[in-house]
Amino acid sequence: GIILTTHSELQYYLSLLNQQLPIESQYISKLADNLNAEIVLGTVQNAHEAVNWLGYTYLYVRMLRNPTLYGASEAEKAGDPLLEQRRIDLVHTAAVVLDKAALIKYERK
Repeated sequence: GIILTTHSELQYYLSLLNQQLPIESQYISKLADNLNAEIVLGTVQNAHEAVNWLGYTYLYVRMLRNPTLYGASEAEKAGDPLLEQRRIDLVHTAAVVLDKAALIKYERK
């Protein structure tokens, strides 16, 4: 990969590379915006497809590695190894935000 940054932040990124620290996902904070984009593109047409789509993100990869950081306990992961319920909850939360903004029509079934 290629990293473009300012000279003032160069040491920060070099330390990430040298210390092999995991880079955590910030996707949850922008999930509603990204879900909206996928809906507009036609990639996602319902909540089930949204849950599947979320399974292809870096967020999901990091959730599997460190579930507690992303709001799921180790016990939840033990009972639901693919964290499907957590993904359902995330999609629901994002869909409610989009519904309140009148960007989509959402009814949880």
